[in-house]
Amino acid sequence: MKVNAELRSEIGTASAKRYRKEHNIPAVVYNKGEEATSILLNEKDFIEVLKKLGKNGIFEVVVEGEKPKQVIIKHYQSSAIKVQILDVELQAIEKGQKLTVTVPIVLKGTENVKLGMVSQTLNELEIETTPENIPTEFTLDVSTLTIGDSLTVGDIKIDKSVTVFDEQDETVVIVAQPTALEEEEETTDEAAEPEVIGEKAE
Repeated sequence: MKVNAELRSEIGTASAKRYRKEHNIPAVVYNKGEEATSILLNEKDFIEVLKKLGKNGIFEVVVEGEKPKQVIIKHYQSSAIKVQILDVELQAIEKGQKLTVTVPIVLKGTENVKLGMVSQTLNELEIETTPENIPTEFTLDVSTLTIGDSLTVGDIKIDKSVTVFDEQDETVVIVAQPTALEEEEETTDEAAEPEVIGEKAE
């Protein structure tokens, strides 16, 4: 994917607000061994990248008159008040360069666990690999688990081209006994015994 951009001539809070009103996002591209480059990203193009490629999206930044740069998203800040990207940090990628990124772990089949409470204790993995091998997410099937069962990092299917920094025996998900409060809530649906009304005294 490609995102149109232009060099940013002004730096500062006031200019950043003005750029956002014009539907441009202030961004910085970090270049290995060179000075960082301040640019403006087309807001619509960048949001499309996030939708299709996710937070570890790799795409080309195209600035008029310059050679396109392949970059990866390092970080972006969004507004808590409205749906708007405030600023973006990008890392320029060299051919064959390995990158360290975090990838989310998604649980599959939680609705099939009828006994126990599914608790995810690790939400993402820190990995190192080349740009073309970065997965969007790791999927872990928990549909066959029951109370007392757990899965670790070692249970996740990971391509040989990917190096994982998390320990293989680190727990990702566990199925625990329901809490006393939950058990109590379940019993509230049970019918109470009818009250026995005593006979009148003679």
